[in-house]
Amino acid sequence: MKVITEPSVQTDRLGGVDVPSAEVLKEMHEGQYILRAAQGKLAEVPVEKVLLPHSDDMNPQGTQVDVGPYGTVYVRQSEILCKSTDGGRTWTARSITPAANSVGWRWKLLRANTFISISCSTGQNARAPAIVWASHDEGETWTKRAEIPADMDLPTGRPYTERYVHRGLNRLENDTLLWAVDIRDTPPIEGHGLFIFRSINGGHTWDGPHLMHDFGSEGGSTMLPSGRIFATLRYQRESLPSDSSDLERRNRSISPGSPWKNVFVLDSEDGGVTWSVPRQLTTVFGQTFGYPAALSNGTVIVIHDTRYGPGPPGSRAMISHDEGQTWLDEVYYLDYTTFTGSYTASVVIDDDTILTIAGSSQAGNGWDLVKNNTDMYAIRWKPVKD
Repeated sequence: MKVITEPSVQTDRLGGVDVPSAEVLKEMHEGQYILRAAQGKLAEVPVEKVLLPHSDDMNPQGTQVDVGPYGTVYVRQSEILCKSTDGGRTWTARSITPAANSVGWRWKLLRANTFISISCSTGQNARAPAIVWASHDEGETWTKRAEIPADMDLPTGRPYTERYVHRGLNRLENDTLLWAVDIRDTPPIEGHGLFIFRSINGGHTWDGPHLMHDFGSEGGSTMLPSGRIFATLRYQRESLPSDSSDLERRNRSISPGSPWKNVFVLDSEDGGVTWSVPRQLTTVFGQTFGYPAALSNGTVIVIHDTRYGPGPPGSRAMISHDEGQTWLDEVYYLDYTTFTGSYTASVVIDDDTILTIAGSSQAGNGWDLVKNNTDMYAIRWKPVKD
């Protein structure tokens, strides 16, 4: 399937400023500010930053957040559920029972104060239906609400051999639920598909599968003031026979045989049934995971990871003032990590304040090192108005 490779800006040196050093970013990470590069200057932007209660068995890619009907914010970690009733300034936590963990990793909160989660088998030859779960007591107990028969064919028409749910469950501001399934052939280059299932009645019934793209996986979705859905997409694939011989070199790939590992963005005009052709956002190979948020004035923020440079790993925010069609030549540095990139998730709360949850680790670059040594930070911030 097609992609549009004409980005608004180059993302290796946004704002006309070299990426700050590890020492500068680490000092920022520990302070009550983030850094903004714009118009050739690097400046501190005051924010409110809070360290959440710690949970073992977390890693920097396990970040998730949702906000309830009265502004209550929830962050689910592996062993605890964190809760804030003051916009992320203070947090309480309670343990999650092992039985609750079996209902699925991502928990989203409907306006009816009901948690929704989806469990699904993954891996080779996984074909059992996904189970939709609901909880009315903040995840203490769960009941089965529906099943989703996630056994579609690949866009090529062939049956898939592997199934994954890396993107998982998203909830839009109007309570539409979007659940994504990533299916693959063997080898994956022979066939790949990212499909969306959609519910507009609290997870009781689902329509789909709706094809989002072929070579896509992680990302998030948000509702724009215009009513469109804006989404991010991890576009990563192996080389195709139709690729130009110098595509890997031009994309500065560090993985032989893989020309793409970037964030792309796309839109839906019909509530998630059909999707536009993805257009390239990040231009550096390894700027891979992006998570969006939309403000009431049409400003869109995408916070993406940076794994292989330039500069140290960490999360960086890009800004658009036209609902994600074009992007400013500026960047906000939000956190610092010694792991290969950090994932974030954001919600927008009162007066268009962005609450970003960032998963960061200073334990080194290895899954075994960060597993029990990852912290979640809540960052309350707003883009600067020049």
